[in-house]
Amino acid sequence: MLVYWYRDFPGLSVGENWRLELQLKPPWGRVNFHGGDRERWLFSEEIGGLGTVRNGEFLSGRPLTNYFFESSRSRVRDKISRLLDDERMRGVVQALAIADRSGMAFTDRQLLNATGTSHLLAISGLHIGLAAIGGAWLTRFGMMVLPVSVVARWGFAASLAGALLAALSYATLAGWGVSTQRAVLMLLVAASAMALNRSVHPLRAWILALAAVLVVDPLAPLGSGSWFSFLAVATLMLLFVPRCGRISWWKTALLAQAGVMVALLPLTVFWYQSFSPVGFLANLGAIPWVSLVVVPLTLGGVALLPVSMTVAGWFLTLAGKASSVLFLYLEFLAQMQGPVPQLPAPDILAVALAMLGGMLLLLPAGISGRWIGLFLILPLFLPPGPRTEQGSLLIEMLDAGQGTAVLLSTENRTLLYDSGPGDGAEQNLVRSVISPALASLGRNAPERIIISHGDLDHAGGLATLLKYYPETKLLARLPQQSIQIDRCYSGLTWRYDGFEFELLHPSTALPYLGNDSSCVLSVRGQGASVLLPGDISTAIEKRLLDARLMPYRVLLVPHHGSITSSSAEFISQLSPQVSIATASLGNRFGFPRAKIRQRYLNAGSNLWSTGACGAIRIHITSDGAVRAESARRKRNKIWRWPAARECP
Repeated sequence: MLVYWYRDFPGLSVGENWRLELQLKPPWGRVNFHGGDRERWLFSEEIGGLGTVRNGEFLSGRPLTNYFFESSRSRVRDKISRLLDDERMRGVVQALAIADRSGMAFTDRQLLNATGTSHLLAISGLHIGLAAIGGAWLTRFGMMVLPVSVVARWGFAASLAGALLAALSYATLAGWGVSTQRAVLMLLVAASAMALNRSVHPLRAWILALAAVLVVDPLAPLGSGSWFSFLAVATLMLLFVPRCGRISWWKTALLAQAGVMVALLPLTVFWYQSFSPVGFLANLGAIPWVSLVVVPLTLGGVALLPVSMTVAGWFLTLAGKASSVLFLYLEFLAQMQGPVPQLPAPDILAVALAMLGGMLLLLPAGISGRWIGLFLILPLFLPPGPRTEQGSLLIEMLDAGQGTAVLLSTENRTLLYDSGPGDGAEQNLVRSVISPALASLGRNAPERIIISHGDLDHAGGLATLLKYYPETKLLARLPQQSIQIDRCYSGLTWRYDGFEFELLHPSTALPYLGNDSSCVLSVRGQGASVLLPGDISTAIEKRLLDARLMPYRVLLVPHHGSITSSSAEFISQLSPQVSIATASLGNRFGFPRAKIRQRYLNAGSNLWSTGACGAIRIHITSDGAVRAESARRKRNKIWRWPAARECP
């Protein structure tokens, strides 16, 4: 079970006993044609259900000795919190010390993603290796008080034991993620070979670690971490294991970073549909800084916590200040780069060919023809072919959870209606849902954006839209209008590729009335007709009916299927062929309501919901033919919650 506690969260400690009243759901997630797949992640983590706390009652606490490993992590977290007042420094140190990134600000995580450096704050083989080296050196230092004969006889074995103990301790604090498992297993293989005085090829250690990870967690390949982790190590082996002679340290650093970047590029585009142009420069400076400064100071501070809180605080404070220097460097590069480029999701064949191309490029310089690999990688960056032919209209009702986001695409133009939910600042679905959908159409930005009204389930991503698409014309009806945003009003019209777009509501004299001020958009042309009414109520529906609305083939169900909208007269006069409600699966409002659903069915309309179907794509061709498909059916997998029976 994955349980969330949103309201009046009391703060929990390891070993406490609580009785919780939960609202339970199956492991559902948003499903769109492109972008991330939360249901896959839930399946790979073996999460069988989701819960939201409605009420909690504390019963008792248990001795922490019953939860030794969990309580150890909790104690380290609490001590770091007491020693570091700065929230940013504390978040980084906790991430490196115990793999707890919950304390990191959302903007800092975005910065790491934008510069391709997120892996630096995820406990990986690099960190485990540094812990092992530190353990070996500390063991050797501690043995200096022993007689020389004892050191000569047992020094090597003791150093190996110290290295393994330090690595295992750090891995336990980090929670044993996939990259941590792989690093510890490879370290065990190498240490065993050294202890037995045997030579083991690094490839054998790599294969043994891979096999062990798959035995322990057969679902690990469903997550990106195992792919990136094992492929990065395989790339380094390809680059350095067969080579003879010595290479200068700076050439080694450049070659390693360039090789890993080339090898992981196809996987990055496949998993995240983006890449960081400044990632090479960012990692070139950040990796040695984190490896040689931030991580040693963090590990030193954690090791000293049981000895002296004061001295440990000095180490951890220095680690935090060093991380601040890192963020200054990354912020400079991110500002130079601008928004991260969004790429269309490649198919498996394109990824396989690109990975082959990367391997060819990494072959030694003496092998001729290796530059052919460049042509196998280039297709990842080619724009997709046109998705909307001449005279046709593509409508994509995105699965934005309990919120609305709709893309309308003609042959050459794209319009976005609403941004989906968000907090009005940084956390929203623009990056994860809207940008991948635009990239799949081969569009870098929409020509026009309309925000129906100011509610956060429709306008939650407005600030990010302004940041990502500053040149796009934006219309909205908000409580407080911005100079960057034009006001939508009835009577405003424009044409795209033979289609007429017209705003039917609100009038210029109408004050802001929340839902009833929603911008109502009508689209007509060449056999296609679409009405997007936002969250209007029956009162505004009646005003539109008085204006003698003509029928529409596709209707966005007003207010997600609330009982306050979709009057029988409204549905009857519009007589939509297809009606779509943007509502999350199992939402607490019960949208679309059963009574409203029955009204549409009685009128002979196909009623679909983005929650039950995932994103819904409707293609109306120039001859008037309608083709519809849903993301839950198209992306049907073993982990996918099945689409509803009525979904296209």
